[in-house]
Amino acid sequence: MPTPPERPGPSLQLAARLSPQMEARLFRGSLSASEWTFRGHRNRIFLLSSGSGHVRLGRRETELTGPAMIWSPTGEAGSVIFDAGSEGAALAVPDETLGSAMPTGAVFAQVREAIARPILGRRLASPDTRRMVGTVATIEQELKADQPGAQEVIRHHLALLLLAIWRLADPLADQVQPSPRAVVRGFVHLVELHVRDHWTIPQYASTLGVTADRLNTAVRRATGRTPVEVIHSRLMTEAAVLLDQSALQIAEIAEALGFKDAAYFSRFFKRTAGQSPRDYRQNVSQKRIVGDGNYAAWP
Repeated sequence: MPTPPERPGPSLQLAARLSPQMEARLFRGSLSASEWTFRGHRNRIFLLSSGSGHVRLGRRETELTGPAMIWSPTGEAGSVIFDAGSEGAALAVPDETLGSAMPTGAVFAQVREAIARPILGRRLASPDTRRMVGTVATIEQELKADQPGAQEVIRHHLALLLLAIWRLADPLADQVQPSPRAVVRGFVHLVELHVRDHWTIPQYASTLGVTADRLNTAVRRATGRTPVEVIHSRLMTEAAVLLDQSALQIAEIAEALGFKDAAYFSRFFKRTAGQSPRDYRQNVSQKRIVGDGNYAAWP
């Protein structure tokens, strides 16, 4: 009979969570098998220091012998079972947290490409295993303590894990340009991280390891919009939320969004939305008042 999903017990170190979506744990010599079943909502890494087991991802199934690593990106559903006595670590990370930990610079696109594919049972050298398990242990401790600066520490250690995964994916073995899909995915991640920094298109392209022309082509084919239009759309979304849901002055919103001055922000907003930020805020407020005055809204 299949082993039921494991519930945290004395033999497992279950981390307290910084958010409901992130988990880290070490497992050490449990008397029974340890099983994880996942539906692909989070990125997962499993490190098997010693022992054995097997992993199933979709229709693929692989036997495991430690030391070994499993990487399962978001969207991959499956299960991992470690036999009794096995030792190692497990980490589950949502896309948003992982995106904020992505290393920048020339390796960004290569790392993004490496973590887009599953890695099933990659054999590890013992020193690499100890180092990576130690990194997960540090994340686990930070999740438990939840002290000031915990998120920065966790992002730093996640970046180390991502670089380790990239190295294990043999980045020098196939020095190819990132696929158009990876370029677009990486661009969207970078826009989320740097939209308020007002990066230029060459800056985005350089970080992704492609030319500005290739970035433009990939984004236009995938979205029907230019990279500049995607960036402006994201800025407008942020601006609309702040105008609608905050009491910040126009000048304060402009500063929060990285604009040099309120006048420049107002011109940008009016050119894109067809009305000034002040008019937009007033119109939204009036619509809310009308909606609240509707009979259907009465108690």
